[in-house]
Amino acid sequence: MYNQMERELKCLVSKEQYDQIIKSYDFSKSWIQINTYYDTTSKKVKKQNAAVRIRTIDSKKIFTLKIRKDKLTHFEYEKEISTDKIDNINDPEVLSWLQKLNLSEPLKKTVVIQTERRIYRTEEAELCADYNIFNDIHDYEIEYEYLKEHDGIKTFNEILHPFHMKYEKNCPSKIARAFDYILCSKR
Repeated sequence: MYNQMERELKCLVSKEQYDQIIKSYDFSKSWIQINTYYDTTSKKVKKQNAAVRIRTIDSKKIFTLKIRKDKLTHFEYEKEISTDKIDNINDPEVLSWLQKLNLSEPLKKTVVIQTERRIYRTEEAELCADYNIFNDIHDYEIEYEYLKEHDGIKTFNEILHPFHMKYEKNCPSKIARAFDYILCSKR
């Protein structure tokens, strides 16, 4: 279990850029994680700039509550749990985190995102290369997640420079992209 602030920079990249980046760094072996996101019918979690998910990696299940502090920073509450069903969570600590959202209606599954993740770790940050699939959308994303305070934008730009890229926030979070896709497909 941990409660911390998460700071990350992310950008969508093409498959070609993604392939170049993962060949240029000694990324850890890839793994698949399934992120199942939840919200109420009235989108009360989203309206509070928060996200609720259960991440499954092999047989491990991790509950996460993220609450946005600013455009780069989230408060993140995370704990391994024994179930992949939101209604079956009985851990008192996790339930107390959910109470912070003051939900008056039940949480329902909103979207499932499969991510093939690779991580390259430096002293200051983790560089994550993600290949994401939700519904029939496939995208590639590079995340720079701070491990300690430093000029992350400068360092991330130094990483991206050899690939003729510069950090510009060009994408919302995975869940926001998935919701945008769902809204567009209903029109």
